[in-house]
Amino acid sequence: MQAFQFKMGGQLLTIGIPTVRECDGIFSPVNGYEQIKGAESYLTRNIEGVSVRDKLSATDILSLVVRLGAWLAQIKETSAYKAPPVQSTAQIVNPYNCTTTHIKAVAEYARMSFQEVWELPITDFWKLFRDAIIWNYSRTAEGIDQLEHAKAISATEPDRDKLGSSPAIVRRRKNGK
Repeated sequence: MQAFQFKMGGQLLTIGIPTVRECDGIFSPVNGYEQIKGAESYLTRNIEGVSVRDKLSATDILSLVVRLGAWLAQIKETSAYKAPPVQSTAQIVNPYNCTTTHIKAVAEYARMSFQEVWELPITDFWKLFRDAIIWNYSRTAEGIDQLEHAKAISATEPDRDKLGSSPAIVRRRKNGK
């Protein structure tokens, strides 16, 4: 299991992966107070016998939130967790912003309740969300085209087989260049 490590009072502490609910409280708060409460809740769950309020100031907690966010962002960028960058082709634009569509997508895909999804470790949620996106798009020919396009635009290495079969390359090889 992956774990987040940080120093508190000169002591190195190792704490577990936050849940979806904890990440929501820490990284999507309404205000700074909610962010600190979310971080306190996460730390208290992970560090038994330590009163976070007594050991850390609000500044310490916010500093830890920044480091935790950077650590989680690094993990999320790996291929196991990163959802494909597909674009919706919906013609109808919803004037409202729904903040739980990602929860609903995972709940439907994994046949879980919202409550169960909220309590998942965030890394498990990211894997399920990635798979839910891929599965939902792969059900139609248009969706598969979008997945192929997403794969092409997110590729970091050229497809040498496709490059080698381009007419220009074939002509060069034929002409000995």
